[in-house]
Amino acid sequence: MLGVAWAVTAAQAGQPALAAPLRLVTDEWIPYEHLSNAESPGFSTEVLKAVFASMKQEVSFEELPWARAARLVFRGEREGLFTAFYDEERARYCHFPREALARDKWIFFVRSADAGRLKFGSFADLMGHEIAVLRGASISPEFWAFARQQRTVRQTASDEVNFRMLEAGRVDYVVASFVNGMRLIAALGLEGKVEPLAARSLKEDDLYVIFSKERVSPAFVETFSEALRRFKQTEAFRAIHRKYFPAVTLPAVPPSKGP
Repeated sequence: MLGVAWAVTAAQAGQPALAAPLRLVTDEWIPYEHLSNAESPGFSTEVLKAVFASMKQEVSFEELPWARAARLVFRGEREGLFTAFYDEERARYCHFPREALARDKWIFFVRSADAGRLKFGSFADLMGHEIAVLRGASISPEFWAFARQQRTVRQTASDEVNFRMLEAGRVDYVVASFVNGMRLIAALGLEGKVEPLAARSLKEDDLYVIFSKERVSPAFVETFSEALRRFKQTEAFRAIHRKYFPAVTLPAVPPSKGP
């Protein structure tokens, strides 16, 4: 398995050894990943490139529809998937590192004209309303149970499509990550037309790169997690963070205490 040879060598020499090339898959989910944009391939993409470079680990990135990308990793046809929230299905097939890439939350967005009328205090507030959500999104089990019962949830392949449907009045609510939703409001010129219902979230959790249990050893995942932890203490990480999240300030980097 990947990482076994590395673990033996590292234990002896204290330096990472080159493992077989890793093939990571993802979907387009700006600002976390945007592989078609060479200058801004995404926060997670840039962080992962830097961390694997520090490990002297060869890696490639491939963009696919999210559901297909996940299946490939679950079946052991690719080594890893990013950027992913935790859920039980993913945990059955994949290792989750101790160290997360980022943190985000799922919330509802509505038309600004409906902000005083539509709300989300409980699922009862959603009864009878059309809701759009990204297919395969790892939202709370309670949300998906509601979706199955009400049959008013439209699953699509694109957050952009969902926000366009919301703007046009074809749906009443959109479920999206807070970061991506706010980005889309600005990118699509929806300021004053669409806004978040930020008072209550459906889910707030960490985001990870996850590794196929069929292809990658726990020892390698542990080594990656430590390399990511160390990189997050550097100015290089802070520069990437500022590039993609300019309005969010990170705490000061603490002095390094060594291994």
